[in-house]
Amino acid sequence: MTNELRKTYKLADRLFPGISDLCKQCNTCCKTYGWLLKEEAEEFSKKGYPVVRINNFLYCIDSFIPDKRGKKVLDRIPRCRFYQQRRCLIYQERPLDCRLYPVKVKFGKERSFVGLSLGCKYISCLSEFRKNEVCGNIISFFKKAPKGVIDQYLNLIYGVNLVSKPKKFWFKRLIEIKKKNNCWETKLLKT
Repeated sequence: MTNELRKTYKLADRLFPGISDLCKQCNTCCKTYGWLLKEEAEEFSKKGYPVVRINNFLYCIDSFIPDKRGKKVLDRIPRCRFYQQRRCLIYQERPLDCRLYPVKVKFGKERSFVGLSLGCKYISCLSEFRKNEVCGNIISFFKKAPKGVIDQYLNLIYGVNLVSKPKKFWFKRLIEIKKKNNCWETKLLKT
């Protein structure tokens, strides 16, 4: 694993103090494809974890449920195979997309945003003061994390948005993003 990705993991792991304790009581998340950066997909494959490649440019953890003929059911979002008994079996190795939740990205025709999912039970339990601290943590993360990793992440989520129907969720906008080539420009919003 590159040093840039390691650094990004460390920064992401400080975003949401105490979230793992609340996650153990929640049991509503981890219904996901487990999206992976290319480097993460390679690491997962080396460890023998099942990885699926979609449309030759997206990777995810293979948690798909097979139908009666053994073909993967693609139209039903599965529970992550690594989520069992209310905990993540690969918590220390989980991908960046998992580490960043409840950070969400919304793409629009005119404007796109990085922000905070307000439907997360962890977030809904926080006082307004603590929510503002978390928002500050997210903004700080996007300033400090290696630009190359952030661009890879935003390209991944953009690709996911192209091949799937975006979910609807309550959302607090924090950062406006614009794509130029395969890089992303960010503009902080007043919160």
